[in-house]
Amino acid sequence: MIFATLVSAGGAFAAHTGDTGGGAQIELWQVINLIGAPLLAILFARPVIDDIRAWRASRREGFD
Repeated sequence: MIFATLVSAGGAFAAHTGDTGGGAQIELWQVINLIGAPLLAILFARPVIDDIRAWRASRREGFD
C-alpha cells in the first residue's frame, strides 16, 4: 500500500515526454527520498526517544 502511494505520487510529478508546460518536474526516486528519509529518521529515533524517557523516569523515581 505504501509503495503504491509512492508510485502514484511520483507519477503525478514525473516528466512526460512531449510536455512543454515547464512545470515542476520531480522523478520517482526523489519522491521516495523525500518521503522515505523522514520515515527512516523517525524509525531510528524512536528507540532513542524511548531510552531517554526511561532514563528520565528512573531519575524521578530516585527522588521519591
